[in-house]
Amino acid sequence: MAIILIDLSNVNISPALEYYYTADEACLANGPHFDYTYFITVTGIVGCIVNFFGVMLYQTFLSGWKFRPVLIFTIAIGSLSNATDLFIVMGWNRMMGISDKVFFLFGNAIFDSLTDILMKIPRASMIAKMAPPKMESTVFAFSVGIANFCIMLSRLIGSGIIQQSGMKTVGVDCDFGKLPELIATVQILLPLAIGIPASFLVPNVFQADNFINWEAEGWCHDDAPGPFENEDSGAQHIKDQQLHEMDG
Repeated sequence: MAIILIDLSNVNISPALEYYYTADEACLANGPHFDYTYFITVTGIVGCIVNFFGVMLYQTFLSGWKFRPVLIFTIAIGSLSNATDLFIVMGWNRMMGISDKVFFLFGNAIFDSLTDILMKIPRASMIAKMAPPKMESTVFAFSVGIANFCIMLSRLIGSGIIQQSGMKTVGVDCDFGKLPELIATVQILLPLAIGIPASFLVPNVFQADNFINWEAEGWCHDDAPGPFENEDSGAQHIKDQQLHEMDG
């Protein structure tokens, strides 16, 4: 339930932001006007490099934390990273003498990519720890499927919010007037309001510990059959009996 709530709270309004960053002068006179080479290729390469260092950073500094504190911390910095979009849309970075390209590179491409990987690692670890012995593949695939469904649903919700906001993102004289409000409420406040309370649904154990004592639940005995072994044994017994009757 915690993973579902956290994923659903990250409502995705990136389509509106992508239109804002790449809009031409006819659409948005004072916009960043990023070309696609910079917006996708350059920042994408930088983001991939940052992801590698993000894994090392997590392993060095955060892997020894308990699940609740690390979830709260990563959700908080993840919401903070979305404030870089608000700075650019409001023009605050230009007031500080920082160009949109430079601020976007260090904000979205670096800081946002870093916080994104830091948020994904503990969630993946949580999903893995919910899988009992001899059912790892089944439970992990089921849990990841639910998480991916929630992410897809959050994107659909974000698209609906963008449409209902009345923003005009293409054509001439575009209107992005509601974009700062959406960034503040949907990308910054909503994950904090839902994600942090949802973190308390997670057992407050260290990341190296198990959520459930599978040995006490009878899953870890070497001589104990797996959940489907009895069924397989019964089917094999029927086959052996049929072969015996045919030979007879």
